[in-house]
Amino acid sequence: MLIKQNTEINFNKLRPCNQAIAFARVSKQEQAEGASLDAQINKITEYCNNHNFNIIQEVRLKESSTRGGRKEFHNMLEFVKKQKHKTAIVVYCVDRFQRSFKESSEIKDLLEKDVIELHFWKDSLVLTKNSSASDMTRWNMGILAAQMYVDALRDNVKRSMEYNWTDGKMQGKAPTGYLNTLDSNNKKTVIIDPDMGPLVKKMFEEYATGLYSLKDMVVWARTHGLKSKFSKKTLCRAAIHAILQNPFYCGTMIIKGNYIKHIYEPLIDEDLFNIVQERLSGKTKIHTKTEYGSIDFALRGVFRCGKCGCAMTPELHTKKSGKQYIYLRCSHVNGDCDQKTINEQLVFQQIEDELVGSFNFSDKALMALKTSVREYVENENGFNRIHKQQLQTRLTNAKNRLDTAVNMLLDGVITKEVYETKKFQLDNEIAEIESELTKCSNDLNEIGNIVENIIEIAGNARNLIKSSKVDQKRAFLKLILTNSTIIDKKAWISLKKPFDLLQKSNGCTSWLGYTDSNRDIQSQSLLFYR
Repeated sequence: MLIKQNTEINFNKLRPCNQAIAFARVSKQEQAEGASLDAQINKITEYCNNHNFNIIQEVRLKESSTRGGRKEFHNMLEFVKKQKHKTAIVVYCVDRFQRSFKESSEIKDLLEKDVIELHFWKDSLVLTKNSSASDMTRWNMGILAAQMYVDALRDNVKRSMEYNWTDGKMQGKAPTGYLNTLDSNNKKTVIIDPDMGPLVKKMFEEYATGLYSLKDMVVWARTHGLKSKFSKKTLCRAAIHAILQNPFYCGTMIIKGNYIKHIYEPLIDEDLFNIVQERLSGKTKIHTKTEYGSIDFALRGVFRCGKCGCAMTPELHTKKSGKQYIYLRCSHVNGDCDQKTINEQLVFQQIEDELVGSFNFSDKALMALKTSVREYVENENGFNRIHKQQLQTRLTNAKNRLDTAVNMLLDGVITKEVYETKKFQLDNEIAEIESELTKCSNDLNEIGNIVENIIEIAGNARNLIKSSKVDQKRAFLKLILTNSTIIDKKAWISLKKPFDLLQKSNGCTSWLGYTDSNRDIQSQSLLFYR
């Protein structure tokens, strides 16, 4: 008996989509009061009518797409997930929807599950479960362009702040004893607080006599009504110590470890301030947070010693002339090693000489590289999400144990002394876990920066190595280098896959990545066309 085999091919068809959400966003209230939101909604409504979409919800957001948790945005996504039918989210353009890659993972998941479609009117771009790589790349490039615009604005703000600092102008809130206000020209300025200012000055004078300890000054502040301008509470010992160490009161600001004379009226003179510093520590030098260990080195963790395998550690050298240089030296963790120190600039010159000429590839190769990097980053973020879940579980367990200890104390099962000991241990454990969670919370923000670095590889590697910011340099080098070593005055460069293929492909016009059905890269091949 012959069994007829089913030869029908099951294509991955999309579910029909007949309903839509009209999504419009502005960043500021002023924009919302103008025509921006209405203009977006009008274009979106016209688009939905032309495509027979029934608008089931109209979303008008007045929120930043790069700051905060975007509560209303995520409420909209939760609404979509509850729908029985697939929903098209229709937006004026990509940057109205998102300006960073933070939400990309969740959006891609909804696209893959065929829960949503994305329609960007101005960009003439529609994203579905079966969208091509070029369309997905256009989406990512739109987000990248928006993020670069935001970063450029941030750079302008930083330049403005640095300009004001150079002129001796305060940025942010003035310390206790001063008030932020506007001058006669309606410009921001800082004046002495008529209520708290004289008390702060008197506190400096009293402490300079040597008759009071910091503990005594807490009582003095409480007696005289000296309070924090921020919390409106009586100053504690740490707050008083911080005030007495702050040179702002004698005319100097500390900005990123640098001492800058400000333009505002000093509350005390420098002689009184110096006497207080001697009283506090016996030294006139004020300790700041700018210590050697906090310096950000571009080559930290990038190279290892080619002789003993230890890490090459960057260190700052200051010449007699005052000029500073950064050198790499073997950390000697495994014992003595005759490795020579090497100037950081020499290492960068060798990196530039070896890499810049090698990254000569076509637009297809660049697109394939971007795809590979995004998959790598998403994989790394997957590990991060697992780690965060584990931390959340530990945090819940620790809090439950603390609740149990409270109940045992109330029931008389344990003594107060035992409870206090256990509470101290659990509070420390909870604080450590919450601190670790905070460190993990922003990992997805790095996606945009990494993609931006990869884009700049094409024809801009020299500028990236020479003049980019330190953290971007290090991210770029760690992204492409692996098992790179230094032997005496020579840096031996080794590239990660698939960057090693790019180095070998000098002169190629195309580079193709082949993927399986799960989108995992199985192999990369280079097709050479002269």
